[in-house]
Amino acid sequence: MTISVTEYFQTRKDDRKKETRYINVINKDSCTSCQSCATVCPVDCIYEVPGSMPGQSYHQIDTSRCIGCQMCYRSPNDSSDLYTLTICPWNAIDMLHNPNVSPDSESILLPYWKGAEGALPWPKLEEYGYQLFIEGQCYLPESRKDLTDIATWFTKNQWLISEDGDTVAIATLEGSDGGVSKFVATDAGRDLLDCIFNGWKRIFMD
Repeated sequence: MTISVTEYFQTRKDDRKKETRYINVINKDSCTSCQSCATVCPVDCIYEVPGSMPGQSYHQIDTSRCIGCQMCYRSPNDSSDLYTLTICPWNAIDMLHNPNVSPDSESILLPYWKGAEGALPWPKLEEYGYQLFIEGQCYLPESRKDLTDIATWFTKNQWLISEDGDTVAIATLEGSDGGVSKFVATDAGRDLLDCIFNGWKRIFMD
C-alpha cells in the first residue's frame, strides 16, 4: 500500500548505509499512480503525491534512500528473457548512474553556475537537478538541513541561461510543511534543465 508524501516524511528514517551504484527517478508526467513500483520496493522509499485534481496523483522516489536494487524498474527473475519484464507498465521510471558514487571530473552543472562560490556539492546537485528536470519538483526531509541546504543552491539567481549572460533561479522553495521541504522548478529553470540533462547518465535497458 502506498504512503502519502506527508506521512512518508513524518516517519522517514535515514537508514541507507552508503551511496548506491544506481538511483531511480519517476517521471510524474507518465506516472498513473498504479502503485506497481511502491508494491515491490524493498525499502519503502516510494511515496504518493496528491495531484491538483482527483485521479491525478503520482509517485516519487526518495533518491537519498533508494538502494538501487532496480526492482521498481525491472524484474529479471520473473522473465524467461533476461531483463525484459518491467515493473512499471508506463515506462515512467528512469534508472541512472549515481553521480555521488563516480562523479565526473567536471560537473555537467558547472558551466552554468555564475556565482562567486566554486566549491558547490556538484554530485548531490546533479542528483536533485535531475529530479527537477524530470519531475519539476524535489521533496526533501525538513529535518535534514544538510540536504535542503544543497537544493537551496538552485534557488539562487545565478544560473546562466543565455549567451548574453542572463541568469535565473532554477527552483523556488515552496514551503516547509509536515516535515517536508518542496523545491519546485521555475519555468526558466525547466528550460535550462532541459538543455543540461537531456539524455544524462540514463541507463537504457528496454
